[in-house]
Amino acid sequence: MEIKVEVDNNVVILRPVGSLVASTAEFLKAQVAKLVEKNYVHVLLDMAKLEFIDSSGLGACIAANKTLAGSEGGLVCTGASEPVRKIFRITRADQKIPFADSRLDGLRILQDKAFKGGGKG
Repeated sequence: MEIKVEVDNNVVILRPVGSLVASTAEFLKAQVAKLVEKNYVHVLLDMAKLEFIDSSGLGACIAANKTLAGSEGGLVCTGASEPVRKIFRITRADQKIPFADSRLDGLRILQDKAFKGGGKG
């Protein structure tokens, strides 16, 4: 799995490409930890190129959200395929991690949160 990184105003956009599974989940958590070290705590996870997610990948998303929230930030997901969304719904993870209908909506949610305080991004 590859994770492409962009910054839009104070929000970091992570775009994983491939599968978020046991062998790649730690990579996502490490990326988020590096961002928090640099005081970037508002992350949009653009899942448009994510082909598959398993329980380890889901766990990595939940851990990333917890790490970001602990630093006054947050994680918003967007662009997920129906099978990926279904994993979040079945496990009720979508009640902890918000999904935005579009990338623009996700950026707005996070920029509003950033404006109210907490971190660079």
